[in-house]
Amino acid sequence: MALDTEDGYDKIKKNVSVSKKYVEVKKDIKKLKKKTGDSFEEWGGGLENKFGKYANKQLTSAEKNVQKYAKSIKTQFDQMLEIKFLTEKSGDTKTAKYLKKTFVTALEQIKPQIFDIISELGVKAVGCESEQEFPANTSVYIKVGAIDLVGLLKEDPSGTVGKISYEKNPIVYSSNPFSMNKELYNRIQNINVPYSSASFAGVDYQGPSTQSLFDITYVESYVHPITFNIINGSFFKVDLKPRSSNTNKVSEFFKDYYSSIDIIDYQYLFTNLINQLTGAISIEKKDGKEKLVDFTKLLLIMKRIFGMCFDNTKEINVSGIGKISETDVVDDAFFEFSEVDLRYIDMVVSNIKLGVVEFEDCGNVKLPVDVNAVLDTLSSLIFTPGTNNNNEINNAAENVTKPFERRGLNLDLSFLKEYPRALLMTILSPKVILPIMIMAKSLGQNAIDSINSMVEFAKKFKTYFVELVSKVMALFVKILFNIIKADIIELTKSIISDIKNESIVKKSLLILSLVALIAKLIRDFRECKSIIDELQAILSMVQKSLKDQKKPLPYPLLVASRVLSGFSKTRAMIGVIEKFEALGLPTGPMPDGSPNLFLAAADAIIGAIDEEETKNGQVQIAVDPLSLLPIGVTVPQVVFGKKL
Repeated sequence: MALDTEDGYDKIKKNVSVSKKYVEVKKDIKKLKKKTGDSFEEWGGGLENKFGKYANKQLTSAEKNVQKYAKSIKTQFDQMLEIKFLTEKSGDTKTAKYLKKTFVTALEQIKPQIFDIISELGVKAVGCESEQEFPANTSVYIKVGAIDLVGLLKEDPSGTVGKISYEKNPIVYSSNPFSMNKELYNRIQNINVPYSSASFAGVDYQGPSTQSLFDITYVESYVHPITFNIINGSFFKVDLKPRSSNTNKVSEFFKDYYSSIDIIDYQYLFTNLINQLTGAISIEKKDGKEKLVDFTKLLLIMKRIFGMCFDNTKEINVSGIGKISETDVVDDAFFEFSEVDLRYIDMVVSNIKLGVVEFEDCGNVKLPVDVNAVLDTLSSLIFTPGTNNNNEINNAAENVTKPFERRGLNLDLSFLKEYPRALLMTILSPKVILPIMIMAKSLGQNAIDSINSMVEFAKKFKTYFVELVSKVMALFVKILFNIIKADIIELTKSIISDIKNESIVKKSLLILSLVALIAKLIRDFRECKSIIDELQAILSMVQKSLKDQKKPLPYPLLVASRVLSGFSKTRAMIGVIEKFEALGLPTGPMPDGSPNLFLAAADAIIGAIDEEETKNGQVQIAVDPLSLLPIGVTVPQVVFGKKL
């Protein structure tokens, strides 16, 4: 049982790495015997040599320190990605592309789960129970800035940025899914004109239930119902309608409304993704520093939440990764930023203002962003409304990185790390936040009027935000976990196969059955401890089930030693690799890609010793007098045997 999540993940990675190297060494030895070579190329390496003319600025020492700090903060998602890359075969550069395809393909599968998440959290966000009702036939005023956290509604849907940010579907009234973000923009362009008038049928906004939910109008002033003061600004006037059952449940409102829209717009998802990778959209929009700082802070807060473990009853560790219960309150201090945080934020914002971008494994250089190429690529993405878009999503995932691949830059790893956050930014669009604000205002929560930024929204609805981010992240952790689990089982099977060949069939078959059987179910993929324990349990099957006994034992235990597995050259070789790594000795391929001759020699020595022991080894044991018999005492004997 790991006392610390960081330590737990480190142990898993070490086990996976050593086991994988053993398998690779055995393959290399076979190749040496056949006098064949082997080539090896590190994935993603040597990028700095490919950029030459693009490397317009080297990082300063301060920037390098900040960058190092940012990379040192590893979330559970980052840890799982690292484990997955450890399981890939040497020379195999397809892992990142495989994961990228897996993530985008899984999007259609997890959409129903995301619907359930935001519907349930919407009710919790306004402090309601599922049976609580809202007051119908009332009007509430929602500040536009409180739902448009990223300034989307300031963009014309027909403009350069608008085309790649709004829904692909045109506005068709009473359609499902309805392009609500486009409609909200339209309301802003038609002051004092309600939705019911624009729909040409005098129909209020309805969900799939065909029951009226509300009418919505853009206004620039209203009379405060208590003070009677005139309030000026940009507001949506929302007239709530009663449901036919006369039971105006908050939970039914959320479900009916969210069922009427497409929560995840694929076009907007990839626009957010590329903007987080390159800042290209922010560069095109000429976003100001305040907005860029707010945006970067929110992404950093998301990363903090990614690093949280929701293991009930577990103590907080000292590694920087907190463990909390869902019911624990995240206070305002969670949303504050240290000096190092602020320097990192300034560096990110500065890069966007300068029109450059940095990537991991890129030789600490800043590369100019070709904004036009990025925009052209995003504009060319095709999604067919109302169909399963897996193929189109996969094509989009490949196409959005092509402008960078043409310059020798592989964005696959960065794509994977930013994908969950891009999905979250897509979810947090005006049409998704709108019902939260409507219900909050209808229930008298007027404090939401003070929300003017993404960070303020996260603080005001901290429980909603933390649970939304953590639960969406958990969906991707689950995907990674299932992939890694299968990889580790295959890796373990390979080692067990070698042990089987050493004539311990019965034991190895037992191990194989134990590895294949994963009895423990993980209830919540935000529980780091559960994931770590299960992966460690799989990896430790070989060692635990085939443990050598080295010390003399009392007689009863000595008798029981007959069940021990005996010497294993496979296990001995794995031990050699572990010892080598502990001493800092190289265990990977040689610099020219050829097999590691040092490890090959170690394997040959272990094999020769094992062969000699098997052929000529002998064990002599002195047997003391055993018991007193009628005829006298048994005579001490010397007996012979073989060491297994």
